[in-house]
Amino acid sequence: MGAIDLKPGTIMTRQERSDRWGGSIQGGILPSGSTPNVFIYSDPAEGRKWGYDFDGWSTDGSVFFYTGEGAEGDQTFAYWKNQAVLTHRDDGRSLHLFVAASGRRRGGKLHRYVGEFEVDSSKSYVRADDEIRERSVIVFRLRPLNVVDRAESDASGFPDVEQAAESAVVPTESAATDSFVRPPSGGGLALRRETSLSRRYEKHLLDQGHSVGRCRIRPPGEIAYLFTDLYDSTANELYEAKAVSTRDAVRSAIGQLLDYRRHIEAKDARLSVLLPVRPASDLVNLIHSCGMSCVYEIEQGVFTRMDPTR
Repeated sequence: MGAIDLKPGTIMTRQERSDRWGGSIQGGILPSGSTPNVFIYSDPAEGRKWGYDFDGWSTDGSVFFYTGEGAEGDQTFAYWKNQAVLTHRDDGRSLHLFVAASGRRRGGKLHRYVGEFEVDSSKSYVRADDEIRERSVIVFRLRPLNVVDRAESDASGFPDVEQAAESAVVPTESAATDSFVRPPSGGGLALRRETSLSRRYEKHLLDQGHSVGRCRIRPPGEIAYLFTDLYDSTANELYEAKAVSTRDAVRSAIGQLLDYRRHIEAKDARLSVLLPVRPASDLVNLIHSCGMSCVYEIEQGVFTRMDPTR
């Protein structure tokens, strides 16, 4: 395939690479038309603007995560550049990774050559959520070939995927300190309201002598961790908080609770929807029909609950 005489760690521009081995100078995935190579470029700072915050070495250093291309909608392999990475071995092409470096010179921005890679033969890619554009993206699992240049700055912060779900009860503040947490969707104001409501209810439970945390979950075959809202270890009860008491919010909370309970260790945990005000009667009936409780705030820091009829 396409070996190139370039030492890992070498700094060069896209134009300099193109002049020697072909391939465009625009984009992230650049198959060459003149040599049997596919060049891929990772720029975490730029990628974060597009929701691509997965790129980098897994925490054990075994694989390099690389997000595919496609700025709108779910990423697919119908897009030929993603297909070029997936099938590079079958196509007789070598896969070469560059990571953005600081500085520029004539010819453009500088990039550091990391080395030659191949897509993992047992699990070439996984899917992950782009929370900014609310879509699914492709994240390739690349294994290094021979010597590669490893830098601490290239770490993704994500562990490699596992075949079984992971679950643990952690302090509520841990979601703010883990670098690889996927943030809840819904916008800044809604998130602040949910967080404030959760903290008030957490204090309510703590004042009753309960032990309260949250569940950290990583579904099988996925990169990112999920964090629930509150988990009351004393009562074995899992809560999902919402900033508003609308139908969409209640539906979302019910779905999230059912999803979480599949993976947490306490499969028999009670499920409860935590809301800022009492929802419409039909929504209370909806919550109860799912075997869940409805907890809502009647005044600042004072809560009541409506349990389903057993």
